[in-house]
Amino acid sequence: MSGPYYGVEVIETGPGSSTVRTQPVATVFLVGTAPIDAVHATAQEQADYINQSVIIKTREEATAAFGVHTTGFTIPSALDAIFDQAGTAGVGEVEVVNVYDPAVHTGGVGDVTNVDIIGAFSVSGKPSGLKLAYDSYQRFGRFAKILLTPGFTGLTGVRAELETICARIRARAILDTPTGVTAQQVREARGPSGSFDLQFSNRRLVPVWPHMVVADTANPGQTRLDPYSARFAGVWLRTIMQDGYHHSPSNRPVYGIEDSETPVLYIPGDATSDVQGLRDAGIVTVEERWGKGPQVSGNRSSAWPTDTDMRNFLHVQLIEDVLDEGVIAFLDQHKDRNGNPARIEFIEEQINDWLKSLMTGDDPVLSGGQFRFDRTRTTSMSVAQGQYYWRLTYAPVGVMERITVDRNIDLNLLGNALGLAA
Repeated sequence: MSGPYYGVEVIETGPGSSTVRTQPVATVFLVGTAPIDAVHATAQEQADYINQSVIIKTREEATAAFGVHTTGFTIPSALDAIFDQAGTAGVGEVEVVNVYDPAVHTGGVGDVTNVDIIGAFSVSGKPSGLKLAYDSYQRFGRFAKILLTPGFTGLTGVRAELETICARIRARAILDTPTGVTAQQVREARGPSGSFDLQFSNRRLVPVWPHMVVADTANPGQTRLDPYSARFAGVWLRTIMQDGYHHSPSNRPVYGIEDSETPVLYIPGDATSDVQGLRDAGIVTVEERWGKGPQVSGNRSSAWPTDTDMRNFLHVQLIEDVLDEGVIAFLDQHKDRNGNPARIEFIEEQINDWLKSLMTGDDPVLSGGQFRFDRTRTTSMSVAQGQYYWRLTYAPVGVMERITVDRNIDLNLLGNALGLAA
């Protein structure tokens, strides 16, 4: 103000009234192939569906953009698999990237290679294929939480690229195993002598087995094998939408399938059945129960069993990712602002209020949590360099994966029933 002011005025002096917001969680990034030339007539129309991120929220949108299942193409069937799992709350949104270009892949979908799926950055910086996952935040305000490349995860370099992307954007990739393999071969693949390679330990990679048998809509009256990854992703999305991101997708029904490619032996209470061995090897599988149908079976990522950190549980790593992104998004608006006591106190209060909201109610996300300005690591020298340290501690709600009941015969109960003296 250049001179004196006479009257009533309001001056904002505090850091504001911003609050912490949970970032979108029910999000999938799907890369594959679609018969776009059967849906969109001209090259100009097709260009909008070639190496472009397209948000799909309903089955109708999926069909209009990428067509119906066609033999040799992966996107329509993957979208069908995901939307088959939708409950009353839906499955969130799917960000789809089709790499099939009718003008380039002149020999058909068989010309699509690992290079197409992995993608690249052009000279001008434009991404393609999986690289488009890095562009999601700038375009849509969030990164996808689940990455899918059904039918292509076995190609050279695809898994490595998924692993790299997941580490950077806090996602997880669902990896299919090959068709025609047994439960034993899947477990052997976790070691060096396997017939294929599952020899990795990563909290962000989730191997699934087996493939699913579904009705082949391209050939009426017949069935086909479908990758499990998209259906498992759909179950996880349904779980997030209906129950919350802090719930495990295990022990939930898989919809839209006729059967699994290979029967998975499940005997309740028997620690030697196929399901037990696969889960103990860090593989998500299925279990079928009388009168209940196929259910997802598995709570853990490929980090298990070599990594016993609690974050090998699928829901725990997701909880941590949500916490990290919520805190980062909130703190971003305070970046480059003065680190005065009022702002520091405000930041602590807002984030702790958010954490408290995650610890309340009948279905809490956290067992406990706290966010504090670290007055030990933050020193005069670090402040002089613009470095302020904070500490976030939390404990997720656990999952009852193993329930043990101690059972014994109490002979005293015989006397009680007959009214005998003790």
